[in-house]
Amino acid sequence: MTYTLSLHPNARDDLKSLQGQEPEAAARILALLQQAKVDQKLLDAFTIQDFGAHRTEAIHVQQITSQQRRGRDRNLWRIKIWSLEDERLNFRVVYALDPRVSRYTVLGVVPRAFNYDESHPLTQRIVAAYDSLGIPSYR
Repeated sequence: MTYTLSLHPNARDDLKSLQGQEPEAAARILALLQQAKVDQKLLDAFTIQDFGAHRTEAIHVQQITSQQRRGRDRNLWRIKIWSLEDERLNFRVVYALDPRVSRYTVLGVVPRAFNYDESHPLTQRIVAAYDSLGIPSYR
């Protein structure tokens, strides 16, 4: 099965903002996303829990479990890029998988310090973007 990757408008805004603040981080994140668009093997890894843990790959993939009780946990993920960590450019790519249409949608680019607390405006923005995609819940 072939998957696709798209950027939610919020993620585009995050990347534009990051280009002004941390251009190297923005460039590497964009490079990863562009590579994933043309590399199905890399894109397939976007839903392998702990892919790249312990620096065995260039990225580390994890589910965002804080949304588990809301039924989003199976389809809400984040990526850490190890090379950015090495340079203290600590950002995560947050994305969702819509299995009905085999599409990943990047919902945001967030700082590592972000903890996904439900009351945080960034969490609320990501959840609203996720919900707008109409992905089924698994409650």
